[in-house]
Amino acid sequence: MRKLTIFYWLLTIVLFAFLLLPFYFAGKARAETAIINSFNRGEITPELLARQDLRSVYSAVRLMENFYVQTHGGASKRPGTYYIAESADSEVVGRLIGFGHSTGTNNVLEFGDKTIRFYKGN
Repeated sequence: MRKLTIFYWLLTIVLFAFLLLPFYFAGKARAETAIINSFNRGEITPELLARQDLRSVYSAVRLMENFYVQTHGGASKRPGTYYIAESADSEVVGRLIGFGHSTGTNNVLEFGDKTIRFYKGN
């Protein structure tokens, strides 16, 4: 009779462990992911990303490529390039240099073999 009682106690403990404990730990074992709503802190180092006690971590990003961070916190894609004209001499390697003589005016200079071409930007 005593062996049967020990068996029932062990069975109760095993059932408790396998059936009830997973429900108890279901919400506690998951890692939390922070939602980033703004990027106005820019890029920060991985050492600072580990500091969850800083408020600036929640408005920063680890790496941002090909995006512009806007002043109000959002991000927009960087505009691409577009075709303007063919090179003066396609057999010779040329060099493009950006030139801006005032705010809002961007020009491009193409340096080739004994040639310089000017392209007016937008």
